[in-house]
Amino acid sequence: MSVVVAGGSKGIGLELAHGVSEPGENVVIGYGSDDAAAELARVRLEAAGRIVTIVRADTGTQEGAKELIAAAAALAEPIRVLIHSTVRVVTGPLMEISDEDLAHTLAVNATSLLWLTRAARPYFERGSAVLYLTSRGVRTYVAGYGTVGPAKSYADGLIRYLAVELAPFGIRVNGLAPSTQDTDALRDVFGDRTDEVIAAAKAKNPSGRLVVPEDYCATARFLVSSDASMITGQTLFVYGGADLLG
Repeated sequence: MSVVVAGGSKGIGLELAHGVSEPGENVVIGYGSDDAAAELARVRLEAAGRIVTIVRADTGTQEGAKELIAAAAALAEPIRVLIHSTVRVVTGPLMEISDEDLAHTLAVNATSLLWLTRAARPYFERGSAVLYLTSRGVRTYVAGYGTVGPAKSYADGLIRYLAVELAPFGIRVNGLAPSTQDTDALRDVFGDRTDEVIAAAKAKNPSGRLVVPEDYCATARFLVSSDASMITGQTLFVYGGADLLG
C-alpha cells in the first residue's frame, strides 16, 4: 500500500504525510520547486521508517499530475491514500491578476484534485481515500486570498461530486481544514503581517490555543481509516471553534 501526497515536502502536507502513513509504507511526495525541502522531507520520513519517493512535478498541469501518480504506480501496489496539499498563492486584487496566473492557480489549487484522482483511479481499491486540504477561505473573504479561496470553493464542489461517483467502489473523498498554521502559503498571503495574524488567531480562538499538527493529523488518520467508511463528501474543520466566530 502507498500514500501519495501532492505538496507534501513541507508544512501541513509533510505533517500529513508523516501522520497518515505507517512505518514500512511507501510514501510518494510531490513538490513543485524546492529541492532542498524535498530532501529534508525524505530524511524525516525515512528516519520514521517510511519508504520515500520524491517527485518534482507541476500538478498545475495534467502532465505533472500524471507524473506524480505514475511514480506511485511504479511501486506496483494500491494507493491507500491520496492527499492534495499543494497550493499556489498570487497576491493582489483579482481584478488585477493576470489571466495566466489566474488559470495556473486555479489548476494548482483545485482542478489538480480532479486530475490526480482520475490518474490514481486505476490504483485505488475498496477502502482507498482521497483527502483535500482546504480552509475557511472557501466560505468567507480573506484579504489577499483571491487566488486560493475561490479555487478551494471549486474544489469543495469537486469533493462532493467525486464522492458520489466513487462511493459505489468504496473509495471516499473528503476535505480537511486545519486552522491557522505558520506555512509558506500563509506568509505568501500576509507577508510581514504573518506573525501578527498568527498571534491574532491564537487570541481569537475560543479553545485558547492554535491547532497543532497532531490535532489535524489525528482527524486525517480517522478520515482515511475504515472507521470512517461511511463518511464521504464532507469537510471537517479543525479550528477549535474559531471558524464559528465572525
